[in-house]
Amino acid sequence: MGTLTISERARLGGLKRITLHGNPGTPLGRSKGGKKTIDFFRKNPSYAQTVGFVRRKEIKYPERSEKLAEIIGIILGDGALPGNHQLTISFNYETDNQYASYICNLLKELFSVNYYVHKRKDSNGGVIVVSSMNLINFLLTQGLLKGNKIKNQIDMPSWIKERLNYQIACSRGLMDTDGGLYLHKYRSNSKFYEYPKLCFTSHSKPLLRSVHEVFSKLNFKVYLRGHHVSIYSLSEVKRYFREIGSHNPKHLLRFEKYFDRLN
Repeated sequence: MGTLTISERARLGGLKRITLHGNPGTPLGRSKGGKKTIDFFRKNPSYAQTVGFVRRKEIKYPERSEKLAEIIGIILGDGALPGNHQLTISFNYETDNQYASYICNLLKELFSVNYYVHKRKDSNGGVIVVSSMNLINFLLTQGLLKGNKIKNQIDMPSWIKERLNYQIACSRGLMDTDGGLYLHKYRSNSKFYEYPKLCFTSHSKPLLRSVHEVFSKLNFKVYLRGHHVSIYSLSEVKRYFREIGSHNPKHLLRFEKYFDRLN
């Protein structure tokens, strides 16, 4: 075989490139070439950074556990997945600051993600923000949904419903965010009475039914009325804090203050 001309060598090189990477003039070729580029940058992160290539932030993918079930409950309560890249969890900046720290530590422990906490200028509201497409994709595989929670009529994911300890942890996360301890006051025969009650509130009927079912399984005297699941009576409230507990210091402090008044 004789010496190849420059144009012949270029043609052979082009054919070999198409064989390896696909025809750049077709969607399939562009896709194949893009995947090769991404794979190259993934294997060479330092070079990727120098040319400005943005890589997805790696996260930890936890096994299913009570802690994962609890953070799912927290997200079902005060969280949101507004799009493909972001998780937000709202809280009261004045009353739930300690609980927000607990949530941040739980996110860090479970997923090894970075976050920032933003205080709204026009209110006492605060929001925990995590930007990670990998995290959002993982949460979707665990049964969460993007978009409006009420429109979607959210519920506990099926894997949580398979084990009672997961259901309890998820319910704790829900009660710590969209529930709480309240003093129910009423008047009877010219006398005023009060007693503590626990109440979880949601506009999602499936979620209300699931929480009611969990407490029923545990033999609590629980009531489902309208948008509320409630546990009445002093003994039942005591049992809730003894057996299920709370990670929200606001609820624990309110519980302790009530019993301090009785003594």
